[in-house]
Amino acid sequence: KPYQHKHKHKETLSCALSIAMFDDKHASACRRLLLVSVLLKCCAAFLTEIHDDEGSLCLVQSKSQRYHTIGSASKSDDARAQIGCIGGLGTSLPSNDLSSEGQNFWPNKNGNINCSGASPFQSNVDVSKGPSWSFKDETASIVSSHPCVDDDMNLYLIHRNGKLRKFSQGGQLLWTNTVNHEASQGNGQFAMSGPALMNGLIYLGTADGFVTSVNMSNGVTHWRVKAAKSAGGDAWSVTAHAGMVLVSMRGDDWRTLPIDFGGNDAVIALDGSGGEILWRWSVPNSRMVYNFLGSVVDKPPSVLLSTSEGRPYRVRLCDGATLWQGPLPEGPPGYGASFSSGGLVVAPNGWAYVTSNVQRQDAKVGVLSAYKVETGELMWSRQQTDLIGNAPSVGTLGPTDRLSVVIGVGAAPGLPPLLSSPGGADGGAPVALYSQLVAFDAATGEPTGWQYTPQPHRKAFAEGDSFPDHICLPDTWSNGAIDGAGTYFVGHMSGNMFAVRDANGDGIIDEAAGEVSKYYGGGGGPGAETGARAR
Repeated sequence: KPYQHKHKHKETLSCALSIAMFDDKHASACRRLLLVSVLLKCCAAFLTEIHDDEGSLCLVQSKSQRYHTIGSASKSDDARAQIGCIGGLGTSLPSNDLSSEGQNFWPNKNGNINCSGASPFQSNVDVSKGPSWSFKDETASIVSSHPCVDDDMNLYLIHRNGKLRKFSQGGQLLWTNTVNHEASQGNGQFAMSGPALMNGLIYLGTADGFVTSVNMSNGVTHWRVKAAKSAGGDAWSVTAHAGMVLVSMRGDDWRTLPIDFGGNDAVIALDGSGGEILWRWSVPNSRMVYNFLGSVVDKPPSVLLSTSEGRPYRVRLCDGATLWQGPLPEGPPGYGASFSSGGLVVAPNGWAYVTSNVQRQDAKVGVLSAYKVETGELMWSRQQTDLIGNAPSVGTLGPTDRLSVVIGVGAAPGLPPLLSSPGGADGGAPVALYSQLVAFDAATGEPTGWQYTPQPHRKAFAEGDSFPDHICLPDTWSNGAIDGAGTYFVGHMSGNMFAVRDANGDGIIDEAAGEVSKYYGGGGGPGAETGARAR
């Protein structure tokens, strides 16, 4: 059946063909070839043009595509009808242009399917004036993931107690889904994943290994499927695109420690319509992913991710096959791979950017690395002055067309003390946690001069964390978001949300000139990472 497909700014027709091949041992080869010829001619009669570029866009499928309606959204019964494999090549993915009608404005962590953290829309928000509305869960449950924004500017938010809520643009509570809250049986740290929107449904994962889909219109649970025995307690996120849902969970051999600090060792693909498990991919060499962030790319349709040590992988969507494994980031001589809660994002230039950390006996520093999406080739690595705990954001900053990569570096906050210490000290000793935002040229990896250093954080733990009931344990910086005007929004362990913009285009951030504004929200959690997204 022909459908419209945008390819290199030219409207072409591509198709999906379903061909039934009957293995009749009594039929001659000539008869089988004749059957195939007739079927191909019949399909070709529907086409006015077939554009062949780096693999045919005309996909032969083993199953026909069947649709039914969920609310107002058309859904495919077979996710693989949209993502297929022929000789290592797949179809082209549907356009994810956020300006297209019916597209969600912020459907997943970091905004778009590439997870670049960039939006084409200007926010025109003065964060120093504070929020236009706010909401607090009645149990004071923690928010440790991102919100999502649909095409009507409604906002979706999940608390760790399992309650999923939908708010209007003006802050009106539209519905609450409690299916995972009820399943948690009072466990306050239950809902682990950040959500994702797709085709009228919102998807999320929980610590018990379940994946849930909920109708975005009315908040009714559509399906809830057991995908693994458990999932890590970190801030991993769901990836949803082209009918498929990807989650990061744990295999049967995972050994859970008495205190679960997170991490997963598998990626699982499900059919977004019915929850059928399509494939499982295990992280090689007994390694893990932390704060899983899946970036979707095309040619062939696949997902890119990095391990907690910063090694990147590209996994094909149709069957979970590993297309390439990239090298570990390059640190200084004598340094080896170490743990990081950063991640991988993909930029419009066809490169992937990874944040990680390396260490030796007496030191540990961060590394920003660039890889080619097509091959996994390491293009450059840049050593930092301190640790990196957030994923990069890639976009244009201020009134410039240069593509930049923004990261946050700094000492990570620790656990809150059993007893509070006077004066913001840790055990009576003065504390100063230093941090910085830095931008790099996306092509060369050289610093652009764009940087901002806030006042040091005077506590050994994040603002708002307290023992034993409120332990968020965030990173130094949240993942950031770059709006269409080049403003970089990001949350910080101090409880501040920052908006940084090079207004005069000189490549330097001048706080005295008003190029930095902030709002103190009272908590250092990462939930603010996309909270300032505006149309």
